[in-house]
Amino acid sequence: MDKFVVRLPRETAAKAKSKSQGKVYKQATIESLQRVVVIDDIERLKVTLELEGQASGVLLEALTELNKKIPSKQVLLSTKIGHAVNKLKRHEDKEVASLARSIVYKWKHFIQEQDNKPVLEVRCDLKTEKTRTSGRRMLADSLGLEEGHLLPENIERETFHECKRLLDRSYKRTMRKLIFTLKGNEDTRKLVLSGELAVKDLVKSLKCKS
Repeated sequence: MDKFVVRLPRETAAKAKSKSQGKVYKQATIESLQRVVVIDDIERLKVTLELEGQASGVLLEALTELNKKIPSKQVLLSTKIGHAVNKLKRHEDKEVASLARSIVYKWKHFIQEQDNKPVLEVRCDLKTEKTRTSGRRMLADSLGLEEGHLLPENIERETFHECKRLLDRSYKRTMRKLIFTLKGNEDTRKLVLSGELAVKDLVKSLKCKS
């Protein structure tokens, strides 16, 4: 049988191609929604902002993430994240100070105008918190710091975040690797304690797969 090629007008062909492709939608995750506040993320970012000696780049990254969220008055009061951001309005880095001022203004405006809107808060259960607290104690010991210091908490919270907030095999293996590395490798421990090695970079470099 002979083969024939049917040529369509350019405009018709373009429409047909566009119709066949259809629209491409990006799936949203619960934490990507502005009115959904994951409490652990707020607390993780708060510790990042409060830890002394943080580089401007680390602060800007944390503030940029916070700028995507609008926590309720209750969340602001319970986590005190507003105090941490407010202190950075006087930061020596102009970009950090400017972003901090912008966030404070946006949150204040929301509370004044729209605080009656519902907010979905996502929290960890007590069993999860107990396991994570134990991990922070071991991190503090490996760093030679007192329990309650912000650095071990920052490392654990970043690890939990990197492991998609799951106490799975990946989280447990990563925590063990972090503890053994910080305890046994003096050079790495010094870099972390001095702030030369950022917490996020430390966790990513030692993250274990499930």
